[in-house]
Amino acid sequence: MSIDEFMSMSKPERVHRVLTGGNELMYRIYLHYTIKLFYFSDFFVEIWYLPSSNKIDNIRIVEMDDVMHLYDKEIDITDLFK
Repeated sequence: MSIDEFMSMSKPERVHRVLTGGNELMYRIYLHYTIKLFYFSDFFVEIWYLPSSNKIDNIRIVEMDDVMHLYDKEIDITDLFK
C-alpha cells in the first residue's frame, strides 16, 4: 500500500489497518498524549491517543528523519558495539 492510498482512507479505517497490520515499535508521551509509533506497509505511522477522553485524536505518517529525532532517547544501539 502506498502512502497516498493510506491517506485517502478514512481515519477509522487507517487506525484499524495500522492496529491490525502494523508493528508497534515504541511510544512516547507528549503533553497529554500517548503517541505510538508503528511500522506499516514500508512507512512509519504515529497514532496520537488521548487517554483522558479515551480517543484517538490523530494518525499521521512520520518520515525516517523525524523518527530518529523524536525517538532518539528510546533507541538503544549499544548491542551493536559489543
